[in-house]
Amino acid sequence: MDILKVNEELLIGSGSRQATYIHPLDKTKCVKIPHNQNDSDFRKEMRYRRICARKLEKSRLVTEYFGTVETNFGLGYVFERVLDYDGKTSKNLKDFLPKIAPDTQTLHRIWTILLNFKSDFLHENIAMVDTNITNFMVQEPVRNSYRVRIVDNIGSHVLIPLIYYFEFAAARKAKHSWNLIVEWLAINYPEIIPPELVAQLKEK
Repeated sequence: MDILKVNEELLIGSGSRQATYIHPLDKTKCVKIPHNQNDSDFRKEMRYRRICARKLEKSRLVTEYFGTVETNFGLGYVFERVLDYDGKTSKNLKDFLPKIAPDTQTLHRIWTILLNFKSDFLHENIAMVDTNITNFMVQEPVRNSYRVRIVDNIGSHVLIPLIYYFEFAAARKAKHSWNLIVEWLAINYPEIIPPELVAQLKEK
């Protein structure tokens, strides 16, 4: 079996769970290599992708999965790489949001992005292990047009998760996850996410 060789020049980022590399043979894909092949969160994601494959095929949010590959650093998992129209890796939501209040046009653009994200998230009812906003990337597929993508930590901690099999349970869990995201944003970005936007984003 051929081994796919990755190196530091292809490294997109490395966290506590995995390192992510640009696929050396296809720049539109990336290769995630867990630091520990028995990582529980990674196994949860793979299980969710396997059981809910038909649902995820239709997803606007979740990145596409292409299978595994042997690399020089161990077993890798090949995913769609989230790219902007200019070929650059999209920013995660935390890096995308400005640290200080932006101009009115930029602020309205951010609000539109978040409201559209809410619509997609609650329509698709994607299960999230962790709602950390670095799991979400803001993609600009064409200039001045944006969408949020989910790149990590999908699935459930539950051994027999009803949310995989019953849409009413998935919808209830998605609403809870979404409200956690909104609450975190409201606390950490009060100049960008004011009370009037929180009221629109919160799902009752």
